[in-house]
Amino acid sequence: MNKKDDYSPEIYEKIRIQNLIIFAIHSILRNYETCTYERLVAECFQNFPKVFGFKRYPMWPDSLKFDRPLRTLRKKSLIVGSVRNHFELTDFGGKIAEETERILIGSQTSTLLKKTRSQGRSVDDKLIEYLRQSESFKKFLTNPVNFTMSESEFRSLLRCTLETPERVLKQNLDYYKKVAVSYNEKQILNFLLVCENRYIQSGD
Repeated sequence: MNKKDDYSPEIYEKIRIQNLIIFAIHSILRNYETCTYERLVAECFQNFPKVFGFKRYPMWPDSLKFDRPLRTLRKKSLIVGSVRNHFELTDFGGKIAEETERILIGSQTSTLLKKTRSQGRSVDDKLIEYLRQSESFKKFLTNPVNFTMSESEFRSLLRCTLETPERVLKQNLDYYKKVAVSYNEKQILNFLLVCENRYIQSGD
């Protein structure tokens, strides 16, 4: 079996992100560790940095890349658990993890490989468009002084759930602000700063 950091980007970048996450859970559990959300993020980033790192800041893991895949894996009954406690594999999830491992070490090819897609807009381009089209931002533009939104709306804007830790909210919001600055989107940045002042608690 390969040691960590030995997996080839030429192989793992072709594998669906859900299956890389399943394999990471499998690896953690195989070492008799508890697969918490933080441990899972670390495992995925350590093994597959080109998939789970920020595009502009590749030295840091991007937690946004876990939200939708984890929901999908739960819906498909491949994993059980949540961000709040820990994750386990179902029997079917375990079989996919084993198949993924065989692909990673080069002993098998599979339909687990994602389809090749033509290059489109970057992730940051899509993030700016996502913020620009959000109902919360439109409400802010209409009445910035009296702008309000619920906690669930705020967390949804950051692609988080009610169970997501405050630390992750801050991390996601910081990344949104950095993208807004890099794109010179002053209105979006002002909107995010208002959100930060009203909905993010100060301190650690």
